[in-house]
Amino acid sequence: MRLRTRTAVTLAAAASLIGLVGLAPPASASETSQGRYCTVVVERVKPGEKASRVKSRTCSDDSSTATRSSAGTLLMTWYQHARFGGDMTHVYGDYGPCDGSGYLLGTGLSRYMISSFEAYNNCDGQQAVLNDGRTTFYYGSATRYVGDRADDDIAYFKVRDAL
Repeated sequence: MRLRTRTAVTLAAAASLIGLVGLAPPASASETSQGRYCTVVVERVKPGEKASRVKSRTCSDDSSTATRSSAGTLLMTWYQHARFGGDMTHVYGDYGPCDGSGYLLGTGLSRYMISSFEAYNNCDGQQAVLNDGRTTFYYGSATRYVGDRADDDIAYFKVRDAL
C-alpha cells in the first residue's frame, strides 16, 4: 500500500473513531478500548438514528475476562483474521435475539479489521455495508472469510432473523 493511501486510511479511521465517541456512554474506570478481546453491548436502532447505540464497550488482553457479559444476548463475534483467528469483538444486544427487524451494528473500532464472523441467536441474515456504501449479503451462523471485497472494509452489519 502506498504511503499516501495508508495515511488517508489512517486519518479516515481516526475521524470515524472521533464520531463514534459521541455514541458511547462515558467510560468508567473499569472500561477501556485497549486489548485484543472486546465486548460491546448495543441497543436496537431508534427512529432517526443511523445505528444501534453503543451502551458499553470493554476490552482486555484476557479473552475470558472480555467474553463475560450478562448485559444482553450474544449477536455476533467479529474476528480480525479469516477462519476465526486473531483479535475478536463480541457484540451483545440488550433487546434479546434477532427478529425480523434485527439490529444495525456500526463496527466502530473494528471497521478495518473484520475478516470473519459468527452470528448467534437468530441473527442468521447478515448484510454488510462497506465503507464505500456497497453491500454484501451473508446467511447462516458462520462466515470463515468475508471475501476480498469486504475484507477489512465493513462499516456496518444489519443482522436479522432471515426466517
